[in-house]
Amino acid sequence: MKRNLLALATAAALAVTALPANGNFAAAATEETSQSVSPFTDSTYTHSSAFDNQNIYNGIDVSRYQGDIDWVKAKADGVDYAFIRAGYRGSSLGTLTTDPKFQDNVTGAIAAGVKVGLYFYTEAINTAEAKEEAEYCIELAKDYDITLPIAYDIEYSNKSGRMVRAKLSKTAATNNCKAFCDAIEAAGYTAAVYSSKSFLTSTIDGAALEKSYKIWLANYTSKTTYEGKYEFWQYSSSGKVDGISGRVDCNFWYTDSTLDSLNATSISTAKFSSVKNRTYTGKAIQPVPTLTLNGEKLKKGVDYRLVYSNNKNVGTATIKAKGLGKYKGTKTVTFKILPKKVTSFKKKSGKKQITLSWAKNSKATGYQIYRKATYNSKKYVKVKTIKKNKTTTWLNTKLKSDREYFYAIRSYTKVNGKNYYSDYTYLTAPTLPGGTKTALTKKVKLYQTPDLSGKSLVTVPKKTKVTYLGRTYTSGKKYVYHIKCTVKGKTYKGYISA
Repeated sequence: MKRNLLALATAAALAVTALPANGNFAAAATEETSQSVSPFTDSTYTHSSAFDNQNIYNGIDVSRYQGDIDWVKAKADGVDYAFIRAGYRGSSLGTLTTDPKFQDNVTGAIAAGVKVGLYFYTEAINTAEAKEEAEYCIELAKDYDITLPIAYDIEYSNKSGRMVRAKLSKTAATNNCKAFCDAIEAAGYTAAVYSSKSFLTSTIDGAALEKSYKIWLANYTSKTTYEGKYEFWQYSSSGKVDGISGRVDCNFWYTDSTLDSLNATSISTAKFSSVKNRTYTGKAIQPVPTLTLNGEKLKKGVDYRLVYSNNKNVGTATIKAKGLGKYKGTKTVTFKILPKKVTSFKKKSGKKQITLSWAKNSKATGYQIYRKATYNSKKYVKVKTIKKNKTTTWLNTKLKSDREYFYAIRSYTKVNGKNYYSDYTYLTAPTLPGGTKTALTKKVKLYQTPDLSGKSLVTVPKKTKVTYLGRTYTSGKKYVYHIKCTVKGKTYKGYISA
């Protein structure tokens, strides 16, 4: 099939330019938008001035409806790339199905030198199903060299399909797009959303989606008036291409990249250095982990850039590395932003009870209090959960008199149904009669910890007046005394044998 060579034209001057054999060209930098003649429709299309000085490649998208395709002929006829349908969800029962021509199309296109992306037709009615569709695509894609995005095809092509019947809100439909795309990118692929001009403005939030993912716009016209950001434009469903019987969808791809750059090394198998959890500060938190690939440390800003999300408030934050230069793809790591520790943790002793108090954490959902009764016990037992952050006291009753207890408290914040916990704050608190004063009947050594191990703090002379703080049990029946004393003008707190 003979095709006209692709040409550029502007409103100021119509100038025809012969192009390289691969069919790509750089849009002319003019004061007006540029135009070109499609090799698949023989019609002229006007490109947005936003794409001046970018490469524009000619592509198609196909499924079983195109039947058997001779990809060698299609490549020779100017097909630079193709989006191939990986599969779809049934509009009635919701069954996930692989496109019958998927394997033939992917292997044939790649063998012919056509760059390949995938798309999946959705009928998901919630984010769990959207993620399931993404995982289905990932499983299909893993054995092939998929160098273009994996796209989420969201449209109401079936007027009685599951999405139509579910009457999804704009937010719900947009969240499905995000769930699919996030799963795709977490697996190291580039994600895109395919939809029509009207769908992107009225049914899903195209303005929000374009900030994180590529947009593949469907708008059958010679000059789109869509004002959002997009990278691919499906401009016709009536193209004719050698090697394909019948009509085929036609697309432009606007990019700074070249086709050769798609052979760049993917960073999807790279390794991030460990990222420790952080504590909430009220400001965006941006750790800078290193990235290594095959034992080589990659250079930030040269080989990849870092993009942060959900990294200000308590919850799970994401760091995404995006390949640059000779590297492509993405790699993602997460870390937790935890609530602040509880502060001003104090006690008030009673004979068989202890009142605990602390400062309010305005960002917390509530608090958890743990306790142990013996020093050598390794396990604290949770004794109280407080579900309101404004509650900052708790009375612990039914305790034994003249005994020290060990407490730990932490705040928690619930985000999307999941609790995030602060580090613990610790406190030792006695029941009465701690606080009495007495004099020692003999010289003793004062130790820093109740197990009386290590170097002593000081030797306390006989008849020294001390404040008895409490009886500290180190095991079931064994205990020591906790005291406060002053020796040679210096005040100490520590433990002596009973």
